[in-house]
Amino acid sequence: GRGRVRPPTMVVRTSTRFRRERTVVPTARAFAAHALVSAAVPPDIVEHLVLAVAEACNNAILHAEGDDFTVSVAVERGRALVTVADHGAGFVPPARPSMPGPHATGHRGLALMQALVDDADVVSDRAGTTVMLAQAFTPDGHLPRVPVV
Repeated sequence: GRGRVRPPTMVVRTSTRFRRERTVVPTARAFAAHALVSAAVPPDIVEHLVLAVAEACNNAILHAEGDDFTVSVAVERGRALVTVADHGAGFVPPARPSMPGPHATGHRGLALMQALVDDADVVSDRAGTTVMLAQAFTPDGHLPRVPVV
């Protein structure tokens, strides 16, 4: 009999800088979506990642310093990783972000990103903030989650 043919593993890595202006968010979303679709990431995964990327970009625009921020996309072995990195004073991310009440006017970003993807990690210091959004899209792409202590 014939053996199963596995699709080739697509590796995509790309990165670009955007001006720290609200008007670039649709372009940053399109950049991430194009890279993810080019790597054969399933449409529902692309949609969730792109929504999370938009939130991370908005945070960089609203809270960072400097003229620009970077969006990077890496897809390999059934796992997509999108990072958004900015320059600024940084902040202390909450250990467990929670969604504020319905009348709150902000502070939804981290909780929303965590709800959209497998892993949403934030590293922040005086040099800036990096948001890492990871999502598996094949059984091989799932990595064990590290519990938050």
